[in-house]
Amino acid sequence: MKQIPLYSLVIFPTQEQIELVKSYKQLLKNKIGWFGSVDANAHITIIQFDNEMMLLLYIEKVREFCKTAVSQKVVLNKWDSFDPHTFFIAPDESSKRYLNKLITNLHEYLGFKINNVNAHMSIARKLDPERMKKAYDLFQNTEINLQFDCDAIFVRKFDGQQYSEITEKIRFAI
Repeated sequence: MKQIPLYSLVIFPTQEQIELVKSYKQLLKNKIGWFGSVDANAHITIIQFDNEMMLLLYIEKVREFCKTAVSQKVVLNKWDSFDPHTFFIAPDESSKRYLNKLITNLHEYLGFKINNVNAHMSIARKLDPERMKKAYDLFQNTEINLQFDCDAIFVRKFDGQQYSEITEKIRFAI
């Protein structure tokens, strides 16, 4: 079984939106039972580091990158999936271009290759086709429109159960 990375760099929506997504996950859990990411706070993953040494090697460069990153209002307003396993909230086209470019640029700035960037906010992972259909059915008539300023990157630490500890918030300068 693959080890979960110890640190994760993410973008968070507002606290109110985190609570809303939590309620969606609970609703889905009541309908289909446990699923991957059921207890995770709403976020968009940027990059993960397997251990503290890896984070320490790159964190100063992440801070430098954020000094030049341009903040932008982003909108996530569509239910979507990576069939057959992951159900998520997708950004609109403008936000998708911005988020994908931000993620790609940070990876390249750190010297990492990245293929196939697709910014999204996971609702459920590790679904089988039947549970995926139930997720779509449950939310097909639920409008979703999360809007927030993407103006910082958060460093989260995995505590053995969840990424519950925020160790740093790195604001964009622009």
